[in-house]
Amino acid sequence: MADKKFDIAELNTVKACDKGAELELLHPVTSEPLGIFIKVLGKDSTVFRDHIRDSVNDRIRREQMARKRGKDIEPTTVEKAESEAVDLLVLCTLGWRNMIMNGEAVEFNVPNARRIYTEYPWIRKQVDDGVANLELFMGN
Repeated sequence: MADKKFDIAELNTVKACDKGAELELLHPVTSEPLGIFIKVLGKDSTVFRDHIRDSVNDRIRREQMARKRGKDIEPTTVEKAESEAVDLLVLCTLGWRNMIMNGEAVEFNVPNARRIYTEYPWIRKQVDDGVANLELFMGN
């Protein structure tokens, strides 16, 4: 029996996540497909990982500066954490199709993406889950 050798390049999650993938929104109660598609980058994408690195490094720098000045480190509020999560999803969103609100098409842009993810937590959750789902990106 010959040894089967696996080429790990077939599992380049960074490359797959950098390409992006499209997910279809599902009704938050019935899970029926809505025909609304959002294209996102994955959690292993360069954009996602660079943003996380920059955010953590910034937080570390602020904490070090506070310690040097003898000040207390400001705790992160829930509102700040939610805002940062939305910012990351906006950064990972490449576009959308068939996004309708109040009978009108919603143009894809940063302010609209931030508004959608802030006002519709069920959409934010589905997009967040999609960004984290490597299967979505590796199937392309």
